[in-house]
Amino acid sequence: NEHPEGWILGRGWDQNRWSSKAFPRASDLDAAIGDRPAALTRIDGHALWVNSAALRLAGITKETPDPAGGRILRDEGGNPSGVLVDAAVDLVARIIPPPSSAEREARLLDGLQQMRDFGYTTVADMGVDQGALAIYRRLETSGTLPIRVFAYLAHNPALMKAELAKAKKRGLSFFQVQGVKFYLDGALGSRGARLLAPYSDALGQQGLWVTQPGAVKTGVARTLAAGYQPAIHAIGDAANRAALDLLQGLPKGAYPPRIEHAQIVTAVDARRFGPLRVIASVQPVHCASDHPWTPDRLGPARVKEAYPWRTFLQSGALLAFGTDAPNDDLNPFLGLAAAETRQDGDGQPAGGFLPEQKLTRTEALRAFAWANGKALGRPELGALHPGAAADLLWVEANLADIPPAALRKIRPGRLWVNGTEIKLGR
Repeated sequence: NEHPEGWILGRGWDQNRWSSKAFPRASDLDAAIGDRPAALTRIDGHALWVNSAALRLAGITKETPDPAGGRILRDEGGNPSGVLVDAAVDLVARIIPPPSSAEREARLLDGLQQMRDFGYTTVADMGVDQGALAIYRRLETSGTLPIRVFAYLAHNPALMKAELAKAKKRGLSFFQVQGVKFYLDGALGSRGARLLAPYSDALGQQGLWVTQPGAVKTGVARTLAAGYQPAIHAIGDAANRAALDLLQGLPKGAYPPRIEHAQIVTAVDARRFGPLRVIASVQPVHCASDHPWTPDRLGPARVKEAYPWRTFLQSGALLAFGTDAPNDDLNPFLGLAAAETRQDGDGQPAGGFLPEQKLTRTEALRAFAWANGKALGRPELGALHPGAAADLLWVEANLADIPPAALRKIRPGRLWVNGTEIKLGR
């Protein structure tokens, strides 16, 4: 009632949590909303659920072809069903009125403050556009950034040309451009992750190349040559192989490249990470949230490819953990528990999902703290030693020996960012 006009926007649905596990339809939103346009982003950010009004405004019909790197889901008659995957999201996103700069700034600050209240002192923001860059720089100049931000540019040639021509900051500051984020494929939940063979629960579908590997290789080469760090989104086993293959043929840069997510990786490719000096940038909470349906997507013959964290470590790779917020829960203690149990908060599956890939508490803490500083080329972050940044989190528990169930309930007690204690909880 407070906002009776305009688009209805939201985020967070996941068809895998519904009893039918089927993708929703435009008609479902039509029944609840009527003729007001609505667009709801899937939890992973890789699909959009829209109503008939939104389809009509975007001009999406039975004759509209799937765009490169995307898919329009269709009903039995070939008509758009109401869900757009990966690049097809842009067909609607481009007609939604953008937020003002002030609204974007408020959202950024709110997100950073929420993360700070969970104990974060530093965040990597993946896929930043020109508008967000301007906001971050304004907040840095005014001294109002609540935590440190390392930004990775969106894969936009014009933006890359302008930003990569600048000398990279040497000193540690509250904001700096760290590299560029590239997308090879989509997400497993929406069957956009690119697989080497078809999905076991959708024969004939192998996922999507959101960006062709050749175009990613060209962008990664430019990023490395400019002295910045590439971060490549790869979830499916085909995408991870493509990422490793394109990196293998490029000269080394000042910063080792990152593969973001690295969720489904063949055993052969998982062992390539260390020798190729590629960072496995992983979010362990995905294993906890996605394990109920991952076997359906992959089938019994290749399910062991899922979340091979210990194999990464055994290969000599740097394993750096994150949360993938807002695509999953930003609470890092849930990720810590998932890393050592490979279970969700209900203790499922019994014994853990592929338990041979579990980590110890020490390994998981190291991946969340020290490894992230190393991944950023900032040894003064993520560890306690002379000369380190005074970013400190105190919790009222012994992290070395509390059980996973208690670990999931921990909340930060006191926090210092750059030597200044922060009042938590706003």
